[in-house]
Amino acid sequence: MTACKHLLLGAVALAVFAACQKKGDIDEGGSREPALAETFSEWPAYQGIDYDFLDDYTMPEMPTKNMTGVVGGEAWRYDDRWFTFVQGKNANSLVKENEAAAKRMLAQLNEDFEYLRNEMGWLPDRNAMEGYRSTVYLYGSGLSTDNEPNTATGGWQSSVYNGGKEYPMLLLSYYPVYCFDPKCNYNDKDYHTYNVTHEGIHCIFSSRPGGKKISWFHEGCDVWLQRALNIRRGTTKPADIEFGWLASGTLLAPFIPIECYGGWKSDGTWGPPDWMMPSTGDNRRILGGVQYSEVFPSFMEISVGDGAIKWIWEHCQGYLLQSLARSSPMGHDQVKRMILEFRSRVALLDLGIYSNAAKKLSNQYFGTTVESEGSQKCAPWQLTPYVETYPVEDGWIVPDANTLPGWTGANIIPIKVKGDKVTVSFEGVPPLSVNGNFDALDLVCQLCWRTTDGRPVYAQPFESGDCTVSLEGQRPANDVIFAVVCNRTYQFKTALLKTKYWYKLKLGEGTDGTASTGTRWFNYDQKLK
Repeated sequence: MTACKHLLLGAVALAVFAACQKKGDIDEGGSREPALAETFSEWPAYQGIDYDFLDDYTMPEMPTKNMTGVVGGEAWRYDDRWFTFVQGKNANSLVKENEAAAKRMLAQLNEDFEYLRNEMGWLPDRNAMEGYRSTVYLYGSGLSTDNEPNTATGGWQSSVYNGGKEYPMLLLSYYPVYCFDPKCNYNDKDYHTYNVTHEGIHCIFSSRPGGKKISWFHEGCDVWLQRALNIRRGTTKPADIEFGWLASGTLLAPFIPIECYGGWKSDGTWGPPDWMMPSTGDNRRILGGVQYSEVFPSFMEISVGDGAIKWIWEHCQGYLLQSLARSSPMGHDQVKRMILEFRSRVALLDLGIYSNAAKKLSNQYFGTTVESEGSQKCAPWQLTPYVETYPVEDGWIVPDANTLPGWTGANIIPIKVKGDKVTVSFEGVPPLSVNGNFDALDLVCQLCWRTTDGRPVYAQPFESGDCTVSLEGQRPANDVIFAVVCNRTYQFKTALLKTKYWYKLKLGEGTDGTASTGTRWFNYDQKLK
């Protein structure tokens, strides 16, 4: 498999390299024996955030009243504990006053959200916090929520207003509601019933004062929380954990920024952290939905802890990473480290209880062709976490311009090794941009690998120069290590949507060239060539 080459790759790469030579930043080498970089298998703990909603709030009692009169056209209602279901007089015949479907739907919502409240410490939505049942309205049934016919499909979280205040609610069409009817024989009914809880979790997030500029996290964190709920209460066994298919973008296209809604667009730019209506035809299949990836919040769970995620929804007023960096418990340096740790852990699929899920999904989508979803065309690209490189001068190599990392993005370069010691040199290069107005370059390189017995090994990261590691007692599986080049720039500005970050590498002692980008090196338990 070969990644698509930028048409100007050769000319651009040589020009950038020549500029670096003029600056005199090419290491001419020396005879001094290089010091060995320290390596580790366990990342140190964070001095992080351990926020608990119950430090500031009291969990409410079960509500006993409904918020009525805020939606016109109400014709039928079904109550069950913390939830109520409302439909208008034009409801689709499959669900009109269908008590069987309503009963099963609200039973699922009550069961799921009881566990989230009582066992996981998540507050209910604003309705319940203020003494009202949480509401599900039937889309297309003649309510004032919409003007759609009763054959319309779909479902999502929306809002109503009462007394000038916004209250989240579930707005569901007949289709997912009917999927709860015991008589329903739809092939996709399990998918739709599962997603009803997903929309209910959005109501929780939308009720909190934080998280107002992080639409990307609304989706990925929602997917994570529902999966964590099922794991912790035992309905999903650890061996059966799976990531959703849109998480493939995070695992197999790590150059895409973390805080990204809309992914890698057809014109080569990135989607922003907050939601915005995409232009017609400018998304790429699979990668355009990267905001639904649960990989980053799953990483936060195992690395920083649930408390940091709760803190985000309570206190994050701007973009997520910037808000964490401004918080006294985390701070700038730990956020930068968290970005690198995330990228290196993904390179080794070292994600705790989620490692097997990451490996399974990576194998499933590796090599999938990514193309435009609409009218704005782009060259096809095949999913691989590894970046192609090309030689320039004096033994240096540069990455494919097509897949250079964006802000918080990374490249993974697989390197063949021989002997017991390996040296790799690294230099960051000023980014290509439309206007050149950026903060200081913040690229870092980290060598890492899985040993023959599967143990992850990470070397101390370095910002420039050489890194030499010993392989004695920690032989890499298939004699392949990875250079993870990570962009720790996290302070978002609009210009970053069009920015790609350059760097160069030199493979020194103990290396035997780069390894194939078309091989699944993450399958470290297999014999690969």
